[in-house]
Amino acid sequence: MSQIPSNLARVPNLLSSQTLLGNVTRTSVELLRVQTQLATGKRLNAPSDDPLGAALVNVLESRLRTSEQRQRNLSHGASALSTVEQALSDSTSLLLDAKRVASEQVGVGSDSETRAAQAVVVESLIRELTTLSAAQFADLYVFAGSRTGEAPIEGFLDGYRYVGAGDGLVTDLGPGFDTPITIGADRAFGSLSTRIESDVDLDPQLARDTHLSALRGAGGLGVRLGTVDVMIDDGTPPAQLITVDLTDAETVGDALDRIESDIRAADPAAFDGGFVFPGGAEINASGTGIEFNVAAGYTITIADIGSGTTAGDLGLDGGAYAGVGATGTADLDAQVTAFTRLGDINPAGGFSAGDIVIRNGGQVGTVSLGAGTTVGEFGRLVEELNIGARVEISADGTTLAIVNELSGSRLSIEESGGGTLTATSLGLRTLDTTTALTEFNDGRGVEIADGVVDPTTGLADPDRNVDFRVTLADGRTFDVDLTPADVADVGSVLAAINAAAGAAAPAIAVPGEFEARLADGANGISFLDNTGGAGSVTVESLNGFAAEDLGLLDGVFAAGAPAVFAGEDRAKVRVDSVFSTLIDLKVALERNDERGITLAGDRLETDLDRLATTRAVVGGRIQRIDAARAREEDANVLDATVKSRIEDLDFAEGASRFALLQLVQQAGFATVAQSQSLSLLNFLG
Repeated sequence: MSQIPSNLARVPNLLSSQTLLGNVTRTSVELLRVQTQLATGKRLNAPSDDPLGAALVNVLESRLRTSEQRQRNLSHGASALSTVEQALSDSTSLLLDAKRVASEQVGVGSDSETRAAQAVVVESLIRELTTLSAAQFADLYVFAGSRTGEAPIEGFLDGYRYVGAGDGLVTDLGPGFDTPITIGADRAFGSLSTRIESDVDLDPQLARDTHLSALRGAGGLGVRLGTVDVMIDDGTPPAQLITVDLTDAETVGDALDRIESDIRAADPAAFDGGFVFPGGAEINASGTGIEFNVAAGYTITIADIGSGTTAGDLGLDGGAYAGVGATGTADLDAQVTAFTRLGDINPAGGFSAGDIVIRNGGQVGTVSLGAGTTVGEFGRLVEELNIGARVEISADGTTLAIVNELSGSRLSIEESGGGTLTATSLGLRTLDTTTALTEFNDGRGVEIADGVVDPTTGLADPDRNVDFRVTLADGRTFDVDLTPADVADVGSVLAAINAAAGAAAPAIAVPGEFEARLADGANGISFLDNTGGAGSVTVESLNGFAAEDLGLLDGVFAAGAPAVFAGEDRAKVRVDSVFSTLIDLKVALERNDERGITLAGDRLETDLDRLATTRAVVGGRIQRIDAARAREEDANVLDATVKSRIEDLDFAEGASRFALLQLVQQAGFATVAQSQSLSLLNFLG
């Protein structure tokens, strides 16, 4: 007879049924989960399957997605840099062709017609180089730096202008991986812009509307705003102490008004009766600091509070001010800003209002500057000339610079004539007495005949070292023998020429009959002739190239009282780029200028070296990206492996578990069937 199973006590049938049914249900649920795992191949199909494993899988999936995007970025970057490298390679071949042209057109075997024909070839090379500079990959102009949406180099006036910006476009290539995938054309082809930076400290004076942020302050660290203590002593103890809050002051006038108004509110008699508001606190006469007009019998002392620096930055900390015009000794050292009025600057010699003439790209523009013109307005006026020049403030805020944006063009800044010295007072004239001769002729300097010996005797030959001869209008002449000490700057050359005239025989009165000086107006060295002769002033080169390099061989003579011989401007500012070099080579070929061809060919060596250096930089970037791609792929494989081990199902283990659960389920069904068929007799038996 069947028996009641030993695991079942004397319990109600309902409880027994529910217990058995629960066991069967749990087995069925587990069997369903295993069936799902076998069908999907995944051990984890819901976070509840393994909460810790699911969290790890989410982290790994995020890393894998990021890695996949970075691999796409790396592939994109490598392709962009490969485009750059190919364009640089093509540019190198192009410059080698130009170098070959320059070499072949120097010396015998070439004539003006041949050189003119080769000038056409060089012109085509320039156009081809412009095309190469506009190389693209996936709609990115790879030579445009960070501004990749437009072609980086455009033809403008007589030259080429770079309109790109930045060192290069940076994308997500991994943590700490900041290698740009594009490059600036200025790095590959040359500066493509250059600047004329003033050598004059403009030393702006303080004005009430000068921003406090534009002051270096008494300590050179700017003005750090906060609160200050002000002690008002009328001679009768105790002195009155007030606190003045300058936290939200913006201009010098704001600070002065705040200090003065708070003192007047505390003691209306503290300031001299002749100074109504504002006037108790004001800018001193030299325009460098702050002064007070204190009433008789009063003393005002200003100090910082705790670790504050506001009073010290304003040059007032610890100062005791008594009487009219009591001033601190500190210079607050205002910087040049876009809001600085030219009438408020104080360069050595002062500012001279007038016109500045700017020549660039075959164009001439004039800018009129007055005392009320601000630096920002000056910049706007130059920009409106549209001749490829712009005004900038120097990095230290002491002076100005004018930037030439055009490759292939030479920029000059001149006086307008009539004795005005506006450009000179700003330090922006490109040919001044302080201009170094090393800046002449595109930085080539002035080549003088010095130390030349007789090839036969091997001894120094004075006749071979005389540079040029000047003939005056009355027929008298003098020779100029320049030494290295005479070619330091324009002033030293002028002094040497005047000294040579004064030492001539018969003597020439300087400056009565002759004077070498800077031209009034257009740049260049000029000779003033007061001899009253009927002839003209001429310059003849005797040895070397000094007369040519100084711009004296092609000077223009104008009769008058005095007669004037005006030399060429050889101190124009040229942009050092491959475009400038190729344009110079083309012009030299057109002019049948053998020396110019030689010089352009020499500069091509520098341009080729620059390209080679840039190719090396780009190659290094490509190698870094290739190495990063390899590392990213390895990390991707590792993450995918770990993810698979956590997430994917072991089919052998799953199949075994499935078979076991089937057996357990069958046993459960059998147990339920057996238990449900028992009666009381089975129990009593």
